[in-house]
Amino acid sequence: MKKQILVVLGAAALMFSSCGYDRIDAGHEGIKVNLYGNDKGVQDVTAVTGAVWYNPFTTNVYEVPTYVQNAVYTKSDIRASDGNEEFRITTSNGLVVAFDVSINYFTPAENVVGIFKKYRKPVSWLEKTIVKNYMRDAFNTTAATYTASELYEKRNEFQQASEDAIRQILEPEGFVIEQVVLLNELRLPQSVVSNIEAKVNATQMALRKQEELAQATADAQKVVAQAEGEAQAMRINAEAERYAFQQKNTALTDLLVQQQMIEKWDGKLPTYGEVPQLFRSVSDQ
Repeated sequence: MKKQILVVLGAAALMFSSCGYDRIDAGHEGIKVNLYGNDKGVQDVTAVTGAVWYNPFTTNVYEVPTYVQNAVYTKSDIRASDGNEEFRITTSNGLVVAFDVSINYFTPAENVVGIFKKYRKPVSWLEKTIVKNYMRDAFNTTAATYTASELYEKRNEFQQASEDAIRQILEPEGFVIEQVVLLNELRLPQSVVSNIEAKVNATQMALRKQEELAQATADAQKVVAQAEGEAQAMRINAEAERYAFQQKNTALTDLLVQQQMIEKWDGKLPTYGEVPQLFRSVSDQ
């Protein structure tokens, strides 16, 4: 009897020791995958939440985050990257441009099982493979409408157009794209960089010449305004002097006439003769 009890306890211990246990945390969706048996195949993937008991020999359980994830793809010498994951695209004029990318995305809980059934891989693996390949296709398709110089000049426009193209590809696959951002600088061919620098220098020189011309024009206008002001002042002074001279000359003329009259006077008072006959009164007749 004791031997039977030991056998049962041993079997129970073996059974429990062979059981796996996982707990699906909040913000995650669990996927339970049957590896063997009649349920293996399309129907072998089910969503699970909370505490999950399973046989680790015949079943795998994956925990997939359903909150926003950030994936970064950069050149190998940039700290954020895991190896060289930069994107290299070909422009409309056949030049290769490289750049770094950050993408914010998430997988809604209701899409997790469908994504796993299609690709048979967890999302963390997909973002480094399938997702990245879809992104590269979208970037190449968009870049085909730009020259290398235009990519530099219209970076924000290219970024938005690429984000729209990526969203159109990935959202039908079950991924929700929140934002795609080009990081750091665009790595352009040296010939393009030289042309852009020459163009920028020429533009800056033209602006500097325009500023110098505007300054010279302003200085000339200032001189003209100053000369006009001085001329106006001189004209006002001349008119004032002319008026003063006229007034003085008029006063001197009156004095001169009076002086001449005084000099010609003989000292005799004027005499008056007999009243003409015509003005005699009637009474005198």
